[in-house]
Amino acid sequence: MITTRNKIAYHLKSWLFNQFAIPPVKNENISKAYLKKFLPDNPVIVDCGAHNGSDSVQLARLFRKATIHSFEPVPGLFKMLLINSKPYNAISCYQLALADKSGYMDLYISEGASNASSSLLEPIQHLQDHPDTFFREKLTVKTNTIDDWAAENNIKKVDMLWLDIQGFELKMLSASKIILDSVSVIHTEVSTKETFKDVEVYNQYREFLESKGFEVELEAIPKGWDMGNVLFVKKR
Repeated sequence: MITTRNKIAYHLKSWLFNQFAIPPVKNENISKAYLKKFLPDNPVIVDCGAHNGSDSVQLARLFRKATIHSFEPVPGLFKMLLINSKPYNAISCYQLALADKSGYMDLYISEGASNASSSLLEPIQHLQDHPDTFFREKLTVKTNTIDDWAAENNIKKVDMLWLDIQGFELKMLSASKIILDSVSVIHTEVSTKETFKDVEVYNQYREFLESKGFEVELEAIPKGWDMGNVLFVKKR
């Protein structure tokens, strides 16, 4: 059982790490404080796969003048996102999934050891690597391309993308003909194997972003892990 004291200690440790951690990489985590090197004081940030809002909240605390758009399609998690982000006027919440098309798609819902692994892709090796996480339910969710969403909300540019959508990141980005050109920083989860069906592995993902003018700034992919995180920055 996770006690209130343990929760406080966890969030305090997370906050201290993101504020002061040196070096900026620890296991699969990249310190959010490191982002200050590349972003203005008032960045426009998209948090895609926002879960319960913990990353959005940390970013709002770090960038006091930021505008943060947080996306989470799973109803229960979206409710948590609304609750956790309520004290922060900088955060706007959207109950939809950013994808490669606007409309509706099936989302494979994760449960068990992790409720943070839901994906628009069917789980494959994820089932073997994480046997205590289950996908018993599919839910039809609303989807938007990032370009359609931006047009509907009169958003002309995004400074940073914070992406954690379980293997769908490259498909979503490939559908952007407008907003991706405005982005200067991408923090993204990457897959090292076919965790989900038809997922593009890290090398393919990196090649695509390099073709769009980005380069790898930091890698946080522990040896032997099926996933990790990478920070890409647009070449200056």
